[in-house]
Amino acid sequence: MVFSSITFLFCILPLFLITSFVARRLKAAAGRNAVLLLVSLLFYTWGEAVNVLLLIALGFFNYGGGLLLSKTPWPRLTVSLLVACNLAVLAWFKYVVWLLSFFVPQGWSNPVLPTALPLGISFFTFHAVSYLIDVHRKDIVPARSSLNFLTYFCMFPHLVAGPIVRYRHIQNELSHLDNDPNLFSFGMYRFLLGFNKKILLANMVAPIVDNAFIWQIEDGIGHLPISCADAWLGAVAYTLQIYFDFSAYSDMAIGLAAMAGFRFAENFQRPYSASSIREFWRRWHISLSSWFRDYLYLPLGGNRQGQTRTLLNLLVVFTLCGLWHGANLTFLVWGLWHGMFLVFERLGWGKLLQRLPSWLGRLYTILIVLLGWVFFQSKNLERAVAYLKTMFMPWTAEGGIALTYFGAGITAIAIGIFLCLLPDRLLPTPDSAHPEQVHRWHMLVQALLFFPALAFLVSGSRNPFIYFNF
Repeated sequence: MVFSSITFLFCILPLFLITSFVARRLKAAAGRNAVLLLVSLLFYTWGEAVNVLLLIALGFFNYGGGLLLSKTPWPRLTVSLLVACNLAVLAWFKYVVWLLSFFVPQGWSNPVLPTALPLGISFFTFHAVSYLIDVHRKDIVPARSSLNFLTYFCMFPHLVAGPIVRYRHIQNELSHLDNDPNLFSFGMYRFLLGFNKKILLANMVAPIVDNAFIWQIEDGIGHLPISCADAWLGAVAYTLQIYFDFSAYSDMAIGLAAMAGFRFAENFQRPYSASSIREFWRRWHISLSSWFRDYLYLPLGGNRQGQTRTLLNLLVVFTLCGLWHGANLTFLVWGLWHGMFLVFERLGWGKLLQRLPSWLGRLYTILIVLLGWVFFQSKNLERAVAYLKTMFMPWTAEGGIALTYFGAGITAIAIGIFLCLLPDRLLPTPDSAHPEQVHRWHMLVQALLFFPALAFLVSGSRNPFIYFNF
């Protein structure tokens, strides 16, 4: 189930709002947590059925693991085994079939191997690992209440597609109910903002992306039946689609959490405003990049052990960042692509960028990110290379599809580009730390946009979130 679905809007969301309202009136954090946990399990079960048992089992496993870490005389060994168990579950469902494909004949199958990826497993695995490591580091005390921990672990706003929320960021709110009326209003605003971004922008450009990246087989040979101009248009469309799609989900997650009394940190800060790849990763999927920084890059030594080790650490982190997104060589190349440019910027290219006009830095960043998205979107390296060849070698393009016929998509692209090009100061986004900054006209604009967005949703427009696949 997705947040931008009729079932969620008219079944799960009203149930969530009613129970949240009752909990606020009763001023009962424990009651709020219990209801939120039940709603979360219902939300997850709706689309995943039996996989909810895996979620619950991992929840109790990591709750017990946190308690064990506070008592064991072998904390390093214990935390290593606990983290390894979580990563082993992730590897079993996400990577084992892919890894075996390099060694077994094509078409080989085994009924024991997993055939589907449990929804959100990459995200709740990282939630578990961050919790266990924080307990081990004594940054937090382990949860004493299984209800509080399971509410955190299974909370449906961040469960299936992030943001990656650390236990220490909301541990106080799990025990104390925040009755700030501004926070609830802020939550409504952010949910509406995300819903409108998803339906009116991300979904509108999706047909252009689908047709741009289409792959035809003729006489056993695959090819892209598009022109050079359409290939560039498709790449721009996907660059906008993945941003507005994923940031919309984060907006809705932040909004739903705020309505329940939780303050989630921002996950996006207008990343296409960045003037370097390094800055881009400070603005894009912040919860993921900060997770890799704190739990992988810094433990590897960060930038404290010389230039060579720093560059190697960056490549390791972004290789794993790419693979985190999926078991495919295209994700590996995408991660290495970003890691490579981060290395270049460390070697001196970054200092040169700082001397250039800001618009040149933004143009460079957008171009590198856009080309990286071609690998991210493509099913395999052959398709990615063919797409890039069409973009940069127009005399090889075959033509055949005029993507400009998608009028609604072209309009959405124009609006998306305009919003991305606006300076940060002209498009402020209130956060949960300052919920009072939501003005009435902000809410009014989003409320008015909700009705055409709902009409498009009912009409059956393409709807799944991209990051649900990871």
